[in-house]
Amino acid sequence: MDAVERIRAWLEEKDYDGVLLNRRDNYAWVSKGAENNVVDNSENGAAYYVIRRDGIDLLADSSDLSRMDEEQNPLGGKPVLIPWYEPKELYIADHIRRGRFVSDTGIAGTVNVQEELVDLRLKLTEDEVRRYEEAGALCAHIVEGVCKEAEPGMTEAEAANMLRCRCISQGISPDCVLVGSDERILSYRHPVPTGKKIENSLMVVLGGEKYGLNVSLTRMVYFTPVPEHIMERYEKTQYIFACMQMMMREGLTYKEYFQNVMELYREAGYGGEWKMHHQGGPAGYGCREFIVTPDSSKTIHTGQAYAWNPTILGTKCEETTFLDEDGLRILTKTSKWPRRIINTPYGSTEAAEILERQPGI
Repeated sequence: MDAVERIRAWLEEKDYDGVLLNRRDNYAWVSKGAENNVVDNSENGAAYYVIRRDGIDLLADSSDLSRMDEEQNPLGGKPVLIPWYEPKELYIADHIRRGRFVSDTGIAGTVNVQEELVDLRLKLTEDEVRRYEEAGALCAHIVEGVCKEAEPGMTEAEAANMLRCRCISQGISPDCVLVGSDERILSYRHPVPTGKKIENSLMVVLGGEKYGLNVSLTRMVYFTPVPEHIMERYEKTQYIFACMQMMMREGLTYKEYFQNVMELYREAGYGGEWKMHHQGGPAGYGCREFIVTPDSSKTIHTGQAYAWNPTILGTKCEETTFLDEDGLRILTKTSKWPRRIINTPYGSTEAAEILERQPGI
């Protein structure tokens, strides 16, 4: 079933008459990647899809209705004008007064069902997986290109802007850009780019969104031989990463999964490192649809995307993957970056290496 079919089956099951979707992630989900935005740093959009059991409306004010209808309305929702000078909540409340409506924001006194909508959108269709593969390959190509072109003497901010510009030119929204170098990699888990000049090492992290689907990956570069203590940490991070990928299976609870992750850190000799940064979770129309913790109650399923990101201080492995019945697909893998096969008790997979390169080459 596509998104609208899933929603209508859910409406029937819950005895709701309709749902209002204003969040950008949900709008992209139901519309197969349409964009519902004016202000980029807002999770809510300019328009509402009102999906009923027997119809769809598109609500927006005069600034956006014609544009959204003509350019971002693949569902063919009936355009409904909300006067910009009238209280939006009152107008929407009147629009849905005949029926039992819910929403993804709680507007107009509706029940906020965002958590249930996330559950509905976790399982990806074949078309979504194809779009995800395209987005993953593009994001990886861009990140790896920046890593190969950044040079000592360039600032972190300059490398970050190179990354942002390349993303935007490919229709990718660079929602999270982290670029850290040298001692900042050893000090901060989230090295937001600064004016510091790159010297010997570089970490580049991208959270990019295309078609509404979120891609996450990390790559590391050294312009000198990788120090022995960093390589020791990185190889252990790679092993934890590989185990996290390969021990996923249908029906495994996240609670059991996370207990295994904590044990991997203990076995590596870095038992407290998992506490210093989240370890990731299922991905899709959210950067992480939710962050997995030791107390997470849900379960792993095939047909879903995942982005796990184990880290030991100064190192990090992160990819976006898709788990199906045939196994694991790495969506952010290219043939242009060094990788090595990691053997684990759960099976073998690949992990990105630290790229060692000479400045100017």
